[in-house]
Amino acid sequence: MNRRPPEQTVLVIDDDAIMRLMTVEALADAGYQVAEAASAEDGLAYFDAHGADLILLDVILPVMNGFEACAQLRARAAGANLPIIMMTGLDDRQSIVQAYESGATDFITKPLIWDLLPYRVRYALRANAALREIERSRALLSRSQSLASMGSWEWNCDGGSVVWSEELARMHGAGQGTGQGGTEALLAPVHAEDRATVEAALALAATHGKAYSIEFRIVRPDGSLRRVIEQTDIERDAADAVLAVRGIRRDITAETEANEHIRTLALFDPLTGLANRSLFRDLLKQWLPHAHKQGQRCAVLVIDLDRFKLVNETLGPRVGDELLKAVSQRLRERLNLPDDSGTGSLDEPGERLARLGGDEFTVLLVDVVDPHQANQVARRLVESLSQPLQVAGHELTIGASIGIGMSPDDGRDPDTLMRNAGAAMHAAKQGVQPRIRFYDEAMGAEIGRKLRIENDLRRAIGEGHLRVYYQAKVDLRTCRVVGAEALMRWAHPEGRLVNPAEFIPVAEETGLIVPMTDWLISEVCRQIARWRRDGLQPGPVSINLDPASLQSAGLLANVQQALATHGLQGADIEFEVTESSLMRDLERAIAVLEQLRALGVKLAIDDFGTGYSSLTYLRRFPVDTLKIDRGFVQDLGDNASGAALTSAVIAMGQSLNLQLVAEGVETWEQANFLAQRGCTLVQGFLFARPMPSDQFAALLGFTLPTAPLRQVAGGVSAAA
Repeated sequence: MNRRPPEQTVLVIDDDAIMRLMTVEALADAGYQVAEAASAEDGLAYFDAHGADLILLDVILPVMNGFEACAQLRARAAGANLPIIMMTGLDDRQSIVQAYESGATDFITKPLIWDLLPYRVRYALRANAALREIERSRALLSRSQSLASMGSWEWNCDGGSVVWSEELARMHGAGQGTGQGGTEALLAPVHAEDRATVEAALALAATHGKAYSIEFRIVRPDGSLRRVIEQTDIERDAADAVLAVRGIRRDITAETEANEHIRTLALFDPLTGLANRSLFRDLLKQWLPHAHKQGQRCAVLVIDLDRFKLVNETLGPRVGDELLKAVSQRLRERLNLPDDSGTGSLDEPGERLARLGGDEFTVLLVDVVDPHQANQVARRLVESLSQPLQVAGHELTIGASIGIGMSPDDGRDPDTLMRNAGAAMHAAKQGVQPRIRFYDEAMGAEIGRKLRIENDLRRAIGEGHLRVYYQAKVDLRTCRVVGAEALMRWAHPEGRLVNPAEFIPVAEETGLIVPMTDWLISEVCRQIARWRRDGLQPGPVSINLDPASLQSAGLLANVQQALATHGLQGADIEFEVTESSLMRDLERAIAVLEQLRALGVKLAIDDFGTGYSSLTYLRRFPVDTLKIDRGFVQDLGDNASGAALTSAVIAMGQSLNLQLVAEGVETWEQANFLAQRGCTLVQGFLFARPMPSDQFAALLGFTLPTAPLRQVAGGVSAAA
């Protein structure tokens, strides 16, 4: 909605404090200045002192009712043409007549539709402005009608005849030319549900000279509906008798539809039709203070689908979108919500459903008696989503995890409550079925810990606190260093090295891992070039490439720039990627690997054996090396099946002519087992822990200490 200029003031006169509060919030959000009065007397006093551009006036007020207050406002010079909208829970004809008799411009019935209230106010102000403009410049009436889709009419009250303009005839679908007839010609196109309102306003205009501005629908001969706004002014004789009523009807259909479309785009999820995060947050913003004043508890449920990413990656985003639609429909049905909306107005009891984004949904439960009630709803939803869904020819079973935040205990404002419910959802995903968790203080502490790490890590990136440690790769045939793996470390200002297990997951969650990896690539290339200038040959240095960096649009350019800046060849570095990161978007990952391979960069599958470990996939990946996961190496000697699995992994790599590197080698028994089976490149604490660059440089060119040696093909190996 377009914001109104700040000088436009709406005066709300209502003795209901909650109604005033919600009216103020609805109009303030739309850009109006809003004044309040709890009685007609206070409202009149405020108007006399400060004025107003429009008044929202309740009918039922203490001492002086709304009808009397409206009449007194009209008696004032400043209030003669003021838009006055009366608010009433009475919808009988007599109340309508009395409202117009007292001088009301328009009226609306309670309960109010808060999203539409600013539009009613906006149209009333615009209508009032348009009427004043017409009064100032009748000479421009014809042109204004044409440009504004506006038609005019005049009713001669003495003769009873009505004359209307050509534009009004076109608006009604009656063809070309002006027309003449009785008042029935004006009422005939009016929608049956709106006719009583228009007829009452027209009668009061003729008998009591009460001008009006109202919005209603007309039905054209072809059955199409148009929404119009009608405004009138009165011509009187010297004795103040009504001579004529003049009116204009303006077609606001396109404007209304455009505003509704804009509102839909801004507040509703285009895929599922549910409320989006913004609308849900606004709903909470309105509801929570109201609930707290009434002493009510409410709950927010954050729902995350368990296997949505797998479906999206294996069956494609189109099926993923259809799955989200099916899930939203299943949730609607389980919550007994209508198909056309996921949220109700504040005056309606029950649940409100929204899509937060991705595969996350949320539900607001109002007036919750105790946590057990929220838990029961969550269990029903988990049970419902555990049942198969028919989607695009596939039968899919996904499951869900739900986190629950209770207000006021877990948050008295929307952001806190939603954040804590989200934290509970993440905790629920780590549990067992049914995966439902309520928020508790431990989760809050974990959130706080991650936020502190994130903030400190951002400073570390900017202030140069990141370091690179190098772990040697050793050839068992010569016991010499033939390469290294670059590992990121964080030198905290407190003087300690932060454990990578503590900060890498946070960096991946927040996206900081991408600039950190870009820095690591540049720093490794700089260090290799420096070693070369010192006459050292470090061999290729491998760099771990996380999923986000692998998908980063700037990866290839960053690698090219780092190599060129430091005068290196692509073969001087190697990227290590895990099978799981490749499988997130297989086709894109393969394309990126092929682009890196074209630069001469070596590629390795890290932690091989813990993921898919499929020959079919391995043949598709343009890789040079398999790194055998440390879990296989640690099982050697103690576990016969572990030895068999390790032998199988080595055989698989050899069958594809790939280089093999074993991680986590800590004993000579493990080293000898690997070497005897053809895996002669190893990393591990047996030879060297990760170390700074100067310490690593000291290892280059030297033969490392060995145990008694056993002869193997191409060299020697540590003896068992």
